[in-house]
Amino acid sequence: MFKLGIVGLGAWGKRLVNAVNGQSDIVNFTAAATRSPSKVADFAAERGIMVSDAANAIYGGVDGIVVAGHAALHTSDALQAVEAGKPVLVIKPLATTRADAEALCAKASEKGVLAAMGYDRCFAPAMDALRRRVNAGDLGRVFHASGDFSVDRMLTFGADAWKADPETNPPGSMADHMMYMMIELMGPVTSLSVDATTQVVPHDFSDCASVTLRFAGSQTGTLTAIGVSPGFNRLHMYGDKGWAEVRGTNRLEYQPVGGDLIVEDFDPVDMCRVQLETFAAAALGDVAWPVSPEDAINGVGALEAMLKSVRVGGNRVDI
Repeated sequence: MFKLGIVGLGAWGKRLVNAVNGQSDIVNFTAAATRSPSKVADFAAERGIMVSDAANAIYGGVDGIVVAGHAALHTSDALQAVEAGKPVLVIKPLATTRADAEALCAKASEKGVLAAMGYDRCFAPAMDALRRRVNAGDLGRVFHASGDFSVDRMLTFGADAWKADPETNPPGSMADHMMYMMIELMGPVTSLSVDATTQVVPHDFSDCASVTLRFAGSQTGTLTAIGVSPGFNRLHMYGDKGWAEVRGTNRLEYQPVGGDLIVEDFDPVDMCRVQLETFAAAALGDVAWPVSPEDAINGVGALEAMLKSVRVGGNRVDI
């Protein structure tokens, strides 16, 4: 059993724990670090997890660390784990600046341990099917992609919600699941622009953003990120031999030029569990982690550019 410690035991941290503890024969969490141990004491005790208010106190007896707390602390939390020789999975974003992402990856390379960026939709069955289609050449040259992502959780955000802070979650960043797949399959983003607006929430932060992307191979892309409408996600890729679209996590539609529409439906999986089990295997050197350091760094650079674009009135920013 691959034993994990987790830094950050908020809503998403608990989701990760519940995905594997008592559910997986490969990996489970045995330790957690959080700023308020008393708030999670019952949750942790029920799942056999030791809790501390100091991250370095949980390194002993675990095989790897998952960083799932405040985005602004991701780099420092991950670097501390890497310095201790622990492989680390950082739930997106890897960092809040490209410089920090580069520093983390460089330190992990120096120490000879894995520093992986995690996003669960990378492991969705339909996303994997899209990956196979593109890599097999079924779409030909992919020249444009569009991604849409919406949730309604901003409807309950207060004015001080950290996830609404543009410094750590730039407008448009909610759609980064789609962006990371674009980067994997189309190459690095080289420039972008953002049109961010406030449509619904009574606070001074963006709840609706549109992003236009330019890639190194001259391809283009668009992202739409909405925080005040029910959950929806879609990734559509256009190629000169056909198009393919992922709806949700379990359906892929593929339309070849001159052929019939092919619809593939997949059984659902717990993407968090698959992600954590894959991280364990990658940390042991049994498989390659699907997000390369270069792609993770480019994604962080794109998030940083989104904030810069908003600051300069939506103008295009190079990465």
